[in-house]
Amino acid sequence: MRGLGIGMACVLVTLVAAKGLCGGQREASPKLMGLLPNTWVKLHEQQPGDAVRFQRQEHGGSCFDSRRGRLVLFGSNTHGRDWTNSPLLFDPVECTWTRLYPDDPKATYSVNADGLPVAGEKGNHPWAMHTFGTVVYDPERDEMVVCCYDAHMAPGRFTDALKEVWGKVKRHPTWAFRFEKREWRALACEAAHFFPYAAVYDSDRRVVVGCRPDGIYELGGGPRTWKQAGRGGSRTAPTLGWHTNAAYDSKNKAVVVFGSNEDSNDVAVYRPGTGEYRKMPTPGVRPPKDQHCPMCFDPGSSRVVVVVDRKLDGETGKKAQAETWLYDVAADAWTQLMGATLPFGCGMDYNMAYDPNDRVCLLVTGTYGQPTAVWALRIEAGK
Repeated sequence: MRGLGIGMACVLVTLVAAKGLCGGQREASPKLMGLLPNTWVKLHEQQPGDAVRFQRQEHGGSCFDSRRGRLVLFGSNTHGRDWTNSPLLFDPVECTWTRLYPDDPKATYSVNADGLPVAGEKGNHPWAMHTFGTVVYDPERDEMVVCCYDAHMAPGRFTDALKEVWGKVKRHPTWAFRFEKREWRALACEAAHFFPYAAVYDSDRRVVVGCRPDGIYELGGGPRTWKQAGRGGSRTAPTLGWHTNAAYDSKNKAVVVFGSNEDSNDVAVYRPGTGEYRKMPTPGVRPPKDQHCPMCFDPGSSRVVVVVDRKLDGETGKKAQAETWLYDVAADAWTQLMGATLPFGCGMDYNMAYDPNDRVCLLVTGTYGQPTAVWALRIEAGK
């Protein structure tokens, strides 16, 4: 826990490259590259006077806009009580949050002429929705893809807030947000949804990969369509429940899935090259059983990073700590990063992404009664 007192790291160095480049990645920040390794360092914690303040949405997902060097959150706790539908952006160098547009009032929620659910005075935004681990950045198209719709908003489940418009929806689409134009569009293809599961971007084949219990689906081609690839249901196929998260291991060219609503420390791996999708035996040490865990892939260590809560007072989870574990796909083995334990549990948290510009993992924490905070972890090579 060496990094717990370093909350003012963002004042050390100013930005060294222009933001919003039309191609490629921005240059690395010396400040972030120089962080104390193998420990979480707090970059920012929201204060009452901040220009942008919000409650972190546990059911919302995240990705990283590598062209501009920004962590992106999108998603809402909804259930008829929250209507957050604007992407929230965090600049890890300047340590500032921005909101792309004000959240749209529920009164603007409607269905357009094409039968799509839309919000906003111009009807050009998606509804607030649970997104879980389905928020993906596609660097080739410079857009955020959201592979989900909020089934909890169906009338009679948790709320009747959208009862008057829900039945008019003809299609819940896959949404894509174009960062350069700052505009949403609904993909024309028939959508595959991954509520409440996860999706990743396969940087080798340049496709979005979604993982559900019935198998693997991929979004690609031109025009883009969803197609089923690997199948579930076989003797060796994963039987994980919902609340999974996933990361793409670009070294081993594999999609790694972890967690389950029943609490699990099993790992499922999908290998696009062979089509194999199975639960791994993982005979050695494992992290605590958990669900809805922050995950990303760290290329420097060639490990999948997973933040897992360890309950300290039995099953209640009222007291917990968040441990950082590294999964090696090739060895099917876990290692705990001993210096990177946070003295609180993260709970439901899909808000971690890898920053390839600065080679750090970025994690957003906070819940009701706790301020939203952003942490950075630089993993030392070979650890």
